[in-house]
Amino acid sequence: MNERIIDWLLRGPAWLAYAVETQLLDRDADLAAVLRSPEILGLVARLKGRDRGLPALGSGRVHYTETGKAYWDLFILADIGLSVKDAGLEEEAELVFGFQQADGTLRIPPNVQPHYYCMSAILVSSLARMGFRDDPRVAAYMNVALRDQQRGGGWDCYGDEYGSCPMDDLNLLMLLGQFEARRWDPALNGAVDCLLEHWQRGDHRYGFGVGKRFRALTYPAVKYGLLRVLDVLSLFPYAVERPAFTDMLDYVKSKAVDGRYYAEPADGAYAEFDFGQTREPSRWITFLVARLEKRAGQF
Repeated sequence: MNERIIDWLLRGPAWLAYAVETQLLDRDADLAAVLRSPEILGLVARLKGRDRGLPALGSGRVHYTETGKAYWDLFILADIGLSVKDAGLEEEAELVFGFQQADGTLRIPPNVQPHYYCMSAILVSSLARMGFRDDPRVAAYMNVALRDQQRGGGWDCYGDEYGSCPMDDLNLLMLLGQFEARRWDPALNGAVDCLLEHWQRGDHRYGFGVGKRFRALTYPAVKYGLLRVLDVLSLFPYAVERPAFTDMLDYVKSKAVDGRYYAEPADGAYAEFDFGQTREPSRWITFLVARLEKRAGQF
């Protein structure tokens, strides 16, 4: 990525400049400015709330498919690079682990059953990124998930011996990819292949396809989307070396307009963020593509 685009990214809001500095340029950045950002203050306040935040998980009113609520608000903070401590969410994070069962799985109202890894892994992945990577409760969750891996290498909420649900695979790899040893673990290659082959074959699996909605540059890609699939796969060297990964990334890069990317479409729940509008290019989505290029050795 050329210096002109980097300079443009750094002229964005403090939270975005922080991500660019720490994740693209590998240097220190001003955390205090991030924590004063109105957008970040809004997310943290919502995460603390009893209506849509982490304290509301037990009410059954918070679903993993809904933006502007706990699952994806926490995901965004994790993606920026903030820790639970940075955001002052220590008490709220503990509430998540309050749903953990004896075997390590999570059961969260209204419909997250212990073996529904596609749902619970979103929260556990974010917490792992936000300072809980070495927490034994995260290790227990991963251990039981790995125990339930299917023969084909992926995961299936309904226990099909050879099944592989794209959302299960995606969200568990999103968690497992936070650990260096797991990134090189050949036992995960099957799940990686399932996601890559889904793109190549273009079929529908468990209701998930790779058509127009999948190919749109939407953030956060709640239901199943190209940017998040690439982001997760880019954590695994095995995936980055596959031609299908290069094909997916090239497709994304073909959408650039003068080196910048637009949200396609925007989510109104995040209208205060630049990925929540479509009129102007999105610095955040441009950053996400740059992060992919860095992981793929193209930055």
